[in-house]
Amino acid sequence: MKYQKRQEMKKKILAIIALLMACIMVLSLIAPFTIFAAPVATNAKTVVMNGNEDENVVDDTIGTLKTFGKEQFDVELRAGFDGNYVVKKAMPVQGVITNHGDAFHGEVQIKAYTRSVNRDKEYAIYYQKLDLEQGASKAIDMAATMGSIHKYLEISLVDEKGNKVYQDYLFLTAKDPKTVMIGVLSESPQDLKYLSNLHLAQTIEDNQDNQESYQVELNKKYDYHVYLNESTFPGTIEILNSFSVLVVDDFDFSVLTQEQRQALHQWILGGGTMVVGTGAAAQKTLKGLDFLADIQVKGTTSVSEVMGVTGEIPLAQLSGEDLSVLWGSDGTTYLSVLEKGKGHVILSHFSLSQAPMAGQATTLEMLNVGLGQVASEAFYVDLNDDGYYDNLRYIATNFPPFGMSSILFIFGAIAVYILIVGPVLYFILKKKDKREKGWIFVPAFSLIFMGVVFLLAQSSSYRSGMIHSVSTVEMQEGSHIAKADTGVAIKYASKGSVTFSSDEKIPININMDENHYRETLSNNEVCAYRILCGNTTEVTFSDSESWGTQYFSTQSSVDLGGNVESTVRMKDGKYVGEIINHTNVDFYQITLMLDGNFHSFESLKAGDTLTVDLKISDLVKENLNLYGGFNDEVVREQVASGEITRKEAYMWYMEHDLRERYYNYQQNTSLIPVTFYGYSQKPILSGEKKLNGKQVLEDSLTMYKQDFALELSKQEQFEISLNGSIDSNTKYNENNDEFGSILYPYEESDFYITYALPEGVKINQMELQGTTRDYVSLPEMLTIFNRKTKEWDEMNLGEKLAVENYIDESNKVEIMMHCLKEKETVLPKLWMQGGGLFVGN
Repeated sequence: MKYQKRQEMKKKILAIIALLMACIMVLSLIAPFTIFAAPVATNAKTVVMNGNEDENVVDDTIGTLKTFGKEQFDVELRAGFDGNYVVKKAMPVQGVITNHGDAFHGEVQIKAYTRSVNRDKEYAIYYQKLDLEQGASKAIDMAATMGSIHKYLEISLVDEKGNKVYQDYLFLTAKDPKTVMIGVLSESPQDLKYLSNLHLAQTIEDNQDNQESYQVELNKKYDYHVYLNESTFPGTIEILNSFSVLVVDDFDFSVLTQEQRQALHQWILGGGTMVVGTGAAAQKTLKGLDFLADIQVKGTTSVSEVMGVTGEIPLAQLSGEDLSVLWGSDGTTYLSVLEKGKGHVILSHFSLSQAPMAGQATTLEMLNVGLGQVASEAFYVDLNDDGYYDNLRYIATNFPPFGMSSILFIFGAIAVYILIVGPVLYFILKKKDKREKGWIFVPAFSLIFMGVVFLLAQSSSYRSGMIHSVSTVEMQEGSHIAKADTGVAIKYASKGSVTFSSDEKIPININMDENHYRETLSNNEVCAYRILCGNTTEVTFSDSESWGTQYFSTQSSVDLGGNVESTVRMKDGKYVGEIINHTNVDFYQITLMLDGNFHSFESLKAGDTLTVDLKISDLVKENLNLYGGFNDEVVREQVASGEITRKEAYMWYMEHDLRERYYNYQQNTSLIPVTFYGYSQKPILSGEKKLNGKQVLEDSLTMYKQDFALELSKQEQFEISLNGSIDSNTKYNENNDEFGSILYPYEESDFYITYALPEGVKINQMELQGTTRDYVSLPEMLTIFNRKTKEWDEMNLGEKLAVENYIDESNKVEIMMHCLKEKETVLPKLWMQGGGLFVGN
């Protein structure tokens, strides 16, 4: 009897062990996927570095450098720009390699240091496939980025077996990453040397009390002029993106390669600015630029004086549909400008390299002012900005929620085993009095179900890895070409090297200052990543954790086939009109921002039209705050109740994050901002993508953005709120958020606030408004200047104001508010209702 009880106990223990084995095996198979189980996926955890800790400590190892392989290979390469490179920006590496020995098959590699992490030095390898028979030569044209201050690049040849057979060094000088690089291209560069006095950099500092002479000298420190020719002109967008502006004169673009001209066109479309000198040589300079084919040269004319410069000055007569005057006088045009995508081409109607305009201070002034008008942001040097923040990084690394169906199927198989197979098997064996067979059947069935679960897990689309891309596309009225910024995040199941590849050429930008912190004191050199230089894309991250996140960003220009058109206007207390989609993009959802209020609509397919008919009062009530616009608990309850899916919740969050990070405040008081946001899940990067040679799950989100402006002078009726400008000798801080503006004075004082009203309007009603909230006070006293009595009238927030008493002859309203020391105080906005004087024009 005791024997039978012991046997029965052993069978139960064995069954439990078998069941545990099955559960452990299943859990080990699906463990990597459980990170996606939340209703909304969370960001991969990264620790942001503060930059290169040892950036200013240059490692002087020149005396220990070793070279070899020169008896077999002649390597004639040059790197950087005249022996210089800008930290964190791409530089060219060009030249020729000749093999005098046995046939070589392998790679040419460039070792470029990216940063220091504790004692370790991280570096990148840029490589190009290289096959050289004996006596053969091959041209090398690569792009590399040095992320830290270093004195040299290491050049090596590595054969198919991984043996390094050649090693040498190119010595360089580092320049500040904030450098404004000005490229000059001409067949006669000596005639343009005076452009070294073209200073465009505009430094921004917290200390605004610097003397003007000090500021001018500081600006000059950040200008760097590079003189280019046919062979040194960049052939890739990566290197062209290092330039802030290109100035071209007396040059035949048709001598450039197709790759060079395409890169130039893409650079301009993406936001680059080029100045082209013409004059008598206009035909020569323009004929090789296909994207300027619409510009016609209708001959030349001569003038005897331009802005104080005298002599016979040939001026090219240029015409084009989208060409507009940038600088001229008395009906004579000296500078014209043409918008191309996000960029500009400035056409100088006179030659920049020929007398009498060459070398003149007037010419430099005209270029400086003209460039400042069309591309001032390209020349800002913010000395307090570390430049490491990437808007797309934290959205792209927030992966979509895991599809629960495959996990539920796996758990269903486990439940079948536990609830059905186990009890049925036990019942059958007991019925047949063959319970001793349980020693065989229980483990056997457990093994079978473990195999089934294993196959189910392996068949999951998540078994290898995932690619998640997020893009923003900035569209412009009248242009079908738009600039796209894309962030790409990848996860892979296995630990070790992870290679992202695509049959599409993608300019790769990796910001190593935003990467995982590596706790190490090993004093090693560590390879962070490898990038293939060629017509396809291949980037390998060297030391990735299992299901760790790697990230890179890229820029491109896209042809949308058309643009988005808006006829939306204000009328009878409504926003009415149409949004017409002339692009080739199907938007699964669109959102309109109407003077700070958001409203979402269903899909808008290519070629379709959306009718807008929204009450202004309803928009105010249903306003979705830009910041903190979602209540997490409400969204999670909606997911739990089945009202929305986890995928829908995730998409709402991503769309909201993109709007928040790319929202532009409208400061122009003569306009009402209307912004179109369209969303698509079609990836901007359309090539076939793989991780470690395998196709994996790919997910993408693209936000298309376009700004429209409603001129108040042409609106039948409008309601707007204006911010005022502060005038005070007291130090203060002004903070803006979604609820309004706050004034924080460091001393008790009176503050004068002036509101500049738009031109061409009639104001019917106005009042001062301010949102009360916790810890923020209303002004101690509020008065408004009465232009009739010339006195200050006391008033309250929300009080209707007599329009005729408070708008002065310069179309301004002035108030005075008394604020207490170190007490946050509401900064009122001026609400106005009125109509335009030029409706229908």
